[in-house]
Amino acid sequence: MTSGTKRLLGMAVALLAVGAFPTAASAIPVLANGQGGVDCSLCHTAPPNLNAYGRYILATNLSKGLDAHLQMMENKQFPVALEVTANASNQPDPTLPKIYSDLVQFLSAGYLGPKMTYYASVPVEEGGFPSTAVDQVWLAYNGFSNGNGSVQVGKFPTPIFAPWMSQSLSLAGYGLAGMPVGLNDSTIGDNRWGVSYTQTGAKGLVGNVAYLTNSGATEQAFDNDVDAGGEGEAWSGSLQYMEPMSHLSGGVAAMSGTYPLPSGANDNYTREAALVAYSGRRYDLMAMGLLGHDGNPNDGATGAAQSHGFSFETIYGPLAWMHVNLRYETMDDGLGTVTNNYIGDLVFSLRPNLVFTVEDLASVGATPAISYQLLWAGPWFRGRSPAHEVSSTAGAAASAPSSPAAEVAAGAKIFGANCSACHGADGQGGVGPNLHGIATRMTDAQTVHFIEHPAGSVMPKFYPGVLNAQQVKDVAAFVRSTFS
Repeated sequence: MTSGTKRLLGMAVALLAVGAFPTAASAIPVLANGQGGVDCSLCHTAPPNLNAYGRYILATNLSKGLDAHLQMMENKQFPVALEVTANASNQPDPTLPKIYSDLVQFLSAGYLGPKMTYYASVPVEEGGFPSTAVDQVWLAYNGFSNGNGSVQVGKFPTPIFAPWMSQSLSLAGYGLAGMPVGLNDSTIGDNRWGVSYTQTGAKGLVGNVAYLTNSGATEQAFDNDVDAGGEGEAWSGSLQYMEPMSHLSGGVAAMSGTYPLPSGANDNYTREAALVAYSGRRYDLMAMGLLGHDGNPNDGATGAAQSHGFSFETIYGPLAWMHVNLRYETMDDGLGTVTNNYIGDLVFSLRPNLVFTVEDLASVGATPAISYQLLWAGPWFRGRSPAHEVSSTAGAAASAPSSPAAEVAAGAKIFGANCSACHGADGQGGVGPNLHGIATRMTDAQTVHFIEHPAGSVMPKFYPGVLNAQQVKDVAAFVRSTFS
């Protein structure tokens, strides 16, 4: 057995051992514990892939759809999570040995104050911590435009469809997001240093403008010297429709930038992109297109290049613990290189936060690449999430309230801990719909049924899961009596 094989097996055994113990929350605790210990399905189709609700939260810098008070309570208790992955893949040349790798990184996120959110993911690399370049680290002030405007500063995913591309289900990621053109390898999928402004509008509209510099280490954040790893600067803008309760979403985006070349000249480039997605009960469909222009991609060795590409993807979940991801993508860099990829992934959620993925990436004229990944994400400290008003065990014994008034009182606490982040403390809506008038539209039994079996693919299924049968009845009684 080779040292690489032993290393991968050791990592896999460690991950399985960690996953065998109960955790305080099913999703990454820095966000899930702060929401009352919610399940992964609130934000993910299958981790790490985001659903419509999760994409909306990420696109608004965590400022929409999360309970600020609960997140701040979580942050008093050192909100650090750990993510560990073990990977193996074959070489394009079958005579070469397989490639083994692993990654460990610390994650932390949430609210620092009522109007301040943050996110940090810092890899641990062999030879020291932290690594030479953080993956992401940013702060956002969310107090502009009556809470609908947010300024983000730090290192973050280029805000061109980042909620879709930065949390990919496939191991290969999106070819369009990482397509270089000549010497210019500054792509729309980079995590780059900069500042951005996000405006949340009515009906699910989210607009963004951003100024971006480099993707490297902190000390090179604003260094545009090509010999020191500089990547020039760029401006980007996007307008997206991301109403979480809608099956349809998408948007348009553009980027204009300069990339420094060895001669001292620049490659002036533009990128334009469009995306449309549809989310069904058990499936997601997405199509994305990209156009590009580079004025000097090879430092004078070639002329200008017109690049383009598009991709089609479907994610289907026949079972809650298994998802199939299929994607076709084609890319033309405008310099004579055309790449066609056929990507298939089979994803098994062994536990909500322990995921095993097998991928086949086939390219025309190349040997198929078979890759495997085992991913675990969990708390740094277990059982230290804030005290919840509601039991997080679906089957927990609970004595029935002795009167309708007692049901309403119990339901008020459950609503505040589990429902108000989306529907608003006053029921007027937000991410979720307005609940006022529900008593005239639904009976007691219909309200209970909706909580147990929500329509669409966004609202989490609270039963069985977070709430037991009596708690569902209580919150239904509160909603019908309060928002009549």
